[in-house]
Amino acid sequence: MIEIDRAGVKDHGIVTGLLLNFFDARGWKPEVDRDRWDRVLAELLNSDGWLFLIAREDGEPVGLAAVNWYLTLYSSREKGRLSALFVDEESRRQGIGTELMDSVLGAARRRGCRELETTVNPGDASIIAFYHKFEPLTELKVLTWQFDE
Repeated sequence: MIEIDRAGVKDHGIVTGLLLNFFDARGWKPEVDRDRWDRVLAELLNSDGWLFLIAREDGEPVGLAAVNWYLTLYSSREKGRLSALFVDEESRRQGIGTELMDSVLGAARRRGCRELETTVNPGDASIIAFYHKFEPLTELKVLTWQFDE
């Protein structure tokens, strides 16, 4: 059975573990100051500006969604940015990602968001196909600038 729950500060270790698994699966090796990471993540988990959802299968954490809520200059309503949505490799193709996304969209609607956005790699057809199941209205090109820390 799949359960989707909002993560709180008490779930700090679970969220960290899921994020590290996600980074590892993608081949990302971010240099992380663990003390700073712990402080920032605790603040985000305790913030009304962020939503972290943990998917559990038979009580075990297998997926995570993270959304940032923010105001824009052109509207008095909030906008949401889906920063992460992933399911452990061995738990995929069981509807867990769909349940996470449905929960994110439901939270955005209940919050009165103007819109929800996410970024995908244009070369990742399977992820694009996954998000298209939820009928997005538009696709935009995103420009990014990266800076050394």
